[in-house]
Amino acid sequence: MSGACSDRYRQQEKAASRPPLPKSAIAGGGAGSKRKHEPPAFDPQSYKSVKLDSDSDATTTAAVAASGSKHRTGAVTIRDVGEDDDDDDDNADGAGEEFAPGQDADYYAEEDEDGRFFGGGLSNVQKQVLQIMENGGDEQQQLPGEDLTPQSVRKQLLALEKAVNKNRDLRTKYPTEPEKFVDSEFNLLETLRALFLLATKPALTYPLLLENSTPNTLADLLSHENIDVPVAVIEVLEELLDPEDLEDDAQDDGDDDQGDGDATEKKREALKALLDGLVEAGVVDLVVAQLQRLNEEDEGERTGLFHTLGLIENLVTLSPPIASPFLSPKSPFLSFLVERLSQDKRPAEYDQNRYYAAEMLALVLSLPPELVDGVNEARQRVGTEGWVDALLKVVSVYRKRDPHSADEIEFMENVFDALCSCLSSPIPAAAASSKPSSSAATPAHHAVKSAFLEGEGVELLVLMLKAKNLSRSRAIKTLDHALQGREGAPLCERFVESLGLKTLFSIFMGRGDDKKKKKGGGAGGTTHEDVEHILAIVSSLFTSLPSDSPPRMRLLAKFVESDYEKVDRLLEIREDLEARIAKGIDPALAREMDEDELYLEKLENGLFALQLADYVAAWVCMEDDGARDHVKMLLSRRDQSLNDIVAVLDEYASNIGDGDAVGEAAEERPEDAPLSEGEERKAILGELAKYLESVA
Repeated sequence: MSGACSDRYRQQEKAASRPPLPKSAIAGGGAGSKRKHEPPAFDPQSYKSVKLDSDSDATTTAAVAASGSKHRTGAVTIRDVGEDDDDDDDNADGAGEEFAPGQDADYYAEEDEDGRFFGGGLSNVQKQVLQIMENGGDEQQQLPGEDLTPQSVRKQLLALEKAVNKNRDLRTKYPTEPEKFVDSEFNLLETLRALFLLATKPALTYPLLLENSTPNTLADLLSHENIDVPVAVIEVLEELLDPEDLEDDAQDDGDDDQGDGDATEKKREALKALLDGLVEAGVVDLVVAQLQRLNEEDEGERTGLFHTLGLIENLVTLSPPIASPFLSPKSPFLSFLVERLSQDKRPAEYDQNRYYAAEMLALVLSLPPELVDGVNEARQRVGTEGWVDALLKVVSVYRKRDPHSADEIEFMENVFDALCSCLSSPIPAAAASSKPSSSAATPAHHAVKSAFLEGEGVELLVLMLKAKNLSRSRAIKTLDHALQGREGAPLCERFVESLGLKTLFSIFMGRGDDKKKKKGGGAGGTTHEDVEHILAIVSSLFTSLPSDSPPRMRLLAKFVESDYEKVDRLLEIREDLEARIAKGIDPALAREMDEDELYLEKLENGLFALQLADYVAAWVCMEDDGARDHVKMLLSRRDQSLNDIVAVLDEYASNIGDGDAVGEAAEERPEDAPLSEGEERKAILGELAKYLESVA
């Protein structure tokens, strides 16, 4: 009896030590009082004895009903404390500092049938932001994170360590009893979310994160059994490593004084140091591993996948070499991206992750090989792993229809960009050197172009050219990359066999553009970029198609037919390009530039397209005398001659590669070794220039 009485008195003392339930929580009057951010210091164990009784008085029930609550609510009572809650006495004093987890005034406002409590759905940070918005931008209102000090940050990080240790101990002690450690897990999640504010002052907080070995702690949490914990860690890291904050600061400091510039530099250094610490702790590999853990059937994990891709994008943006492990054959990253973007039978809410997967694939495959090891090897894997067929299947949908939204347009472009990066990738040196010396004169095997040819990619793109949808411009660009180089010779022949010349030259002549514009849809008119890619395709055809072969004869016939109308169009394009270059360069500035700067400026204004146009014109002149005379006649109308084309070709040849490097390579190369593609191109340009000079 005495034991029961003492338990009852202990319960009454504990109830008296707690603050009363706020009126706003009972009457449904909102989120309660607003509080500034503080590190979570509550203990959920101390609130186990608080419960809303189902037998509430009519007044309280009516008040809650008036507030719009959908759940049954009653008066506050004290339930019996179990034997497992004996340690609540030790936490009673500390619990009085905050009346509810997360200082959420709505924590006790609702309950479900099982008596579990729900808050208002807003964290401390979200409530602070909402308060700032309600105050209408009051200058005296303190923004979240402004009260951060080294002491408060250390206290926050210490709270994180305590939450991690407590949760680990309880999980180890009660592995089969989740109710024993669920409260500690909730506390851990709240403590993690409180780290968001550290991103507001990286110069102050990031060194403290490293000082307290927080990267190692976060790395350990990425392997937590509860998937909600790794998702929370990923969201925090995504916020801490957001490169857009640095870009915004750099723009803001453009017109500011030197002090603000130094502050931005300190932020940049702090961010780099934190990134290095995370890499050293093994966070990068653990983040990629989460992709296979997350189940998109669950809404929270579906959102977690989106944040995981966002974090990986931040990592690659801040430090491209970090992507090297992602691109390794041992990593599941590329296979996951291809598989995810290929899934098109899911509900609409899944599309954001699908679109993000396509964006990430295009990003990592476009990284410069000189900065990131393994990029060329990863591009070739797209061919060897059968992923070319998957990408072609995705883009084939847009042969008959246009994308339905701006997001879907970007998705389509990203898939095409991924294909272009792989098709234009050079063969890795290791793969090329593994070929026997007897086959040195034969083009090395290009896995992506071979898979593209076998998968009938050329035929698909030709059909897209005929359809005149939004995919037409992307198909032209992809064909340009596919037909380039020695490895593109088989694709050039397939292009002619697929009747691609008729459709290509129809676009080249601009036929059907006005009609399509009047209908208000489709690809619209031919852009400057389209013209450049078309000239590049024709250039590749002239370079790769064998002399006197039927495909080459069909190509030449296109320039001769209809009284040389294709030649007229070619010279018209050449004239427009010359005007663009002259208009885009200020003569006064041109006199102050050196030769290299002037050449780069001309490239920005369309010089490369002009070089391609003159390359095609030179081939046409060499192959057909009638076409040559027609070109000379058209040039003479503008007081020009074939020597003007020769000047462009000479400038083109002199800027292909590094002359010294080419010379050294020629000295070291055996006599029977074939020329490199750059040397072969220069040799062709030299022969064309000599011929034009002889007939000028």
